[in-house]
Amino acid sequence: MAIATVPRRAVIYTRLSDAKNGNSIADQEKSCRALAAQLGWEVVRVETENDLSQGRSHASAFKRRKVKLPDGRRELRVVRPGWRSVLEDLASGAADALVALDLDRVARDPRDLEDLIDVVESSSPRIPVQSVTGSLRLASNADVTTARLMVTIANQSSRDTQRRVAAARQRKAAEGTYGGGRRPFGYERDGVTIREPEATEIRKAAEDILAGVSLRAIIEGLRKRGVPTVTGASWSTRSLRDILLRARNAGIAVYQGTEVGAAAWPAVLDEGTWRAVCAALTDPGRRTSPGNAPRWLGSLIYRCGRCEGTVSVSGGRAQNPSYCCRGHTSHLRRSAGPVDDLVTKVIIARLSKPDAAALLAAPSGVDTAALAREANALRERKDELARLFASRAIDAAQLVTGTKQITADLAKAEAALEAAAPRDPLAHIAGRPDAAAVWEGLDLGRRRAIVSLLVEVTLLPGKGGRRPDGSYFDPDSVQIAWK
Repeated sequence: MAIATVPRRAVIYTRLSDAKNGNSIADQEKSCRALAAQLGWEVVRVETENDLSQGRSHASAFKRRKVKLPDGRRELRVVRPGWRSVLEDLASGAADALVALDLDRVARDPRDLEDLIDVVESSSPRIPVQSVTGSLRLASNADVTTARLMVTIANQSSRDTQRRVAAARQRKAAEGTYGGGRRPFGYERDGVTIREPEATEIRKAAEDILAGVSLRAIIEGLRKRGVPTVTGASWSTRSLRDILLRARNAGIAVYQGTEVGAAAWPAVLDEGTWRAVCAALTDPGRRTSPGNAPRWLGSLIYRCGRCEGTVSVSGGRAQNPSYCCRGHTSHLRRSAGPVDDLVTKVIIARLSKPDAAALLAAPSGVDTAALAREANALRERKDELARLFASRAIDAAQLVTGTKQITADLAKAEAALEAAAPRDPLAHIAGRPDAAAVWEGLDLGRRRAIVSLLVEVTLLPGKGGRRPDGSYFDPDSVQIAWK
């Protein structure tokens, strides 16, 4: 059948789903433009979809959600925004022809092909569709049938690949070996060798979380120290939270969200600390607030002496930043620097005294190593029950009863590990004569956690006029009460 040569406004669709397929986005576009020129079609737009940059592949191509189709219906489809926009252009008339490298680049899911067929056949004459390889044509019923057969075969191939990949990952997880993928933060590319500078950051972040420091404050410290992420992207509370919640940090292998036993790689955190961090980050009562991380010691911590509301800082560092009542700015305005200096001196003076060590939480006296061994033994027993059931050595009732008891014992062991983990922000500073030097080395987030733990600071309007020492700061207007 001859190819129509009437002028067309074509949209080119390119997609990269396998880094090893040899068809780069640039190569696809070049080949498609050459075909469009040969057909006498004008290219009005190039739509590019990179599944790799969005974390998708053929193996994950079956995760769907509802999308709006060109005819207004909402159906379950693979999430491919670029492909959806191409269909909308063809349906609306913004483009009246489609060029792609190959049928495989356009659709491996039969539903995507059917959506294209609906758009093509809704136009009279049919919207022309051409591919560089010749595998995609919808000019006749025979072309449509051929395309459907080819997509069905490709779809089955993807499903077979998905099953093989899932089985391999499950086997590796059960063996405790690294399953591959993007390099995990804290480990080298082999997923087994610890990258110590990053592991140190994980340990520090875990300690900060247990001391009450916010994720945003920890991120501020990471940025100031110039710590990069694995991908080079900016740190976010979500990315940091995901890293801290990983079971691999405690040397535990996971498959589809379920712990399957000890891993082959070494742990960055002991299990008790990791579980305590998870409990803290997933606590429904954990306070979160939008916006940037606080940049001052007492922002949202100090209180207004007139209404008991919290205060925040207004003005930049070069504009005499001041604490102001958040609810009523007219209540007070106190220079932030002198207030923070006074609070810092009072706290350091207390922490420098030998008896300040008594402020630390009493040691738990729990043998966390023994608890961790007990938890691992219980997990092994749970797996053994499943193997016995599979071999018909026990029946379903015995499996249910045994699993229920082991699960309860395991929950107790894990709870004990969480409770035994260190949570005190005063660790490493209370009772030390060099508390001032230690304080200087702490991130702002840890300093704020100490202030919140030890004192209640109330700000009152200061008296006007110059003080005997020549300053205008009135220390009597800063009330510091020990908790």
